[in-house]
Amino acid sequence: MGVLLDGVWSDEVATIADGAYKRPASPLRNAGSGRVASEVVQHPRRFWLIASNSCPWSHRAVLLHGLKQLESVVPIHFAFGERLEGYAVNGGRPWAVPGSEQTVRHLHQLYALHNGAYTGRASVPVLWDSAAQTIVSNESADILQLFDALPSQAGRDFTVRPEPLVAALDEANEQIYLTLNHAVYQAGFARAQSAYEEAALRVFEALDGLEDRLSSSRYYFGNTLTETDLRLFPTLVRFDAVYHILFKCSIRRLVDYPQLWAYARDLYGWRRVAQSVDFQTIRNASYLADSRDPHPLIALQPDVDWDAPHDRGRLGAACLTTPDGRMFKVEPATMAPHAEPHHA
Repeated sequence: MGVLLDGVWSDEVATIADGAYKRPASPLRNAGSGRVASEVVQHPRRFWLIASNSCPWSHRAVLLHGLKQLESVVPIHFAFGERLEGYAVNGGRPWAVPGSEQTVRHLHQLYALHNGAYTGRASVPVLWDSAAQTIVSNESADILQLFDALPSQAGRDFTVRPEPLVAALDEANEQIYLTLNHAVYQAGFARAQSAYEEAALRVFEALDGLEDRLSSSRYYFGNTLTETDLRLFPTLVRFDAVYHILFKCSIRRLVDYPQLWAYARDLYGWRRVAQSVDFQTIRNASYLADSRDPHPLIALQPDVDWDAPHDRGRLGAACLTTPDGRMFKVEPATMAPHAEPHHA
């Protein structure tokens, strides 16, 4: 993926150092304040989420957006199309920028509208303020936490960051990022054998640990769905189709881990999660992304059944946690409560 240099698109970007892939930081991080959450609630449809079905970082935000059914508060637009200059916004056709008479074809043009001298990647997800004509954030972690602070439009309110777990969540999220979410890309994009092997071995050490943990816990932190589960799922759902094959994370597949594979299917069964997964778009974007390959081919989708029974209910009922710290049982497919909340 290229980069903007003082607002001008360039196909060149340096992300390899000593044969190892270095993921650039997201520089626009203004979504975490209570002020933004208040403005989102007070001004429905002012803020837009721009995402991509191919991007695992986008997928995190899309998952919580769907679980909370926030489309009436924060509309969502999926960027799609051939990546000639990074992400196409609307299949190569002009897209009317919310709150503006301007149109854009490429995501980097939206970044340039935000700041004509912007330097950095034009990545997704993006939270766009249509009134101020600015990008509030391009960091998925911040957008996740903003969405978590918003009242659910889907019935009983819930949080994926229960207050007693916040410190443990942040620690787990960072560890999972370093050893799995990011490490699969360090393995896949490495340009030195040693860098590749170090990253790939880190991936499988993480998967082995998750297999052990999830043998006795329905979700990462017991019976309640949390932000950590939403950060894990986008990597797990892409693992066998992309990371195992294209990124050479080849020691084992997701389906070779009985507990982890069942856990991934459990998450897949939550309301709106399955519809957030577009395997064709994921595979197309991944296998066609390497411009150095003159004859790119798209690997066939692994023959596995994501709808197969997972039997995770034997570890306890699926639960959500209210903002005031009470857990309640839900049916994941509908998120309908099974009983009145009770203190965890």
